[in-house]
Amino acid sequence: MTRIDFEGVPTDALADSEQVRAASNCFVQHGYAILDHVLPEGTVRGLHDEFNDRYRDYIADREPEDSLQVGNKRYMIPLHLSGGLGAPSVYANPYVIAVVRQVLDAKAVLEAFGAIVSLSGSEAQHPHPDGPPLFAAGISPLLPSHALTFALPLVEMNDVSGTTALWPGSHRWQDFKEDELPAPERPVIPVGSCLLWDFRLIHSGAPNRSDRPRPMVYATYARRWYQDPANFIKAAQQRLVFEPAFVDSVPAEMRPLFAHVGGAFLPGEPLRR
Repeated sequence: MTRIDFEGVPTDALADSEQVRAASNCFVQHGYAILDHVLPEGTVRGLHDEFNDRYRDYIADREPEDSLQVGNKRYMIPLHLSGGLGAPSVYANPYVIAVVRQVLDAKAVLEAFGAIVSLSGSEAQHPHPDGPPLFAAGISPLLPSHALTFALPLVEMNDVSGTTALWPGSHRWQDFKEDELPAPERPVIPVGSCLLWDFRLIHSGAPNRSDRPRPMVYATYARRWYQDPANFIKAAQQRLVFEPAFVDSVPAEMRPLFAHVGGAFLPGEPLRR
């Protein structure tokens, strides 16, 4: 599989860098991009410790009202945009955002932010895209990407802890039958690296054969007019969770990610979308 290494790549003028062009081309052609060394390994291990401390109540085989079960022993949970997990280096990592703006557009927004927790003993998901086609017509696979998923594993994704199986090029398929799918790619994603995939790409969370949970921070980036219709089906679920003061802490160059957020917020209350 194609991988792009960002170790030591300066963050100024990223849009013109060889690495961002390579990642964007891979994403458009194959429907995914693996970005290595987007965060220091020690930073991500610290995020793992923070996750275990702040979200310990979610590391269980049950579905709280604000979460969604997305497979056997696998849950999508909200993450508050605060602390290390809510740092700009996570929700607006410069290497990731440079690729996002190439494959979507300069006005792409942060549509949702949270984590997927695959518990020990979780089974493989059924192959699926993250959302339905935009149109019930043959043109849908031919269109540019309208949304993508960013996955930052907090423990290495591999054959033991599990990874995300990918079917490269499937974002261009008109349809698929699960029992006729070819063998997928199963990338190893080390701590400090991340994976991006097109919302249309067929993929599947692999089994967790380890003795510990596998948490993965995720973000949905999308064109400003798009809202995920498939993964927020419960009233208590929140796409973005933050305090009003958070907006003032967002770096100016990253504020376009929140351009779709509107309305008045009561002090101390999280944003609900």
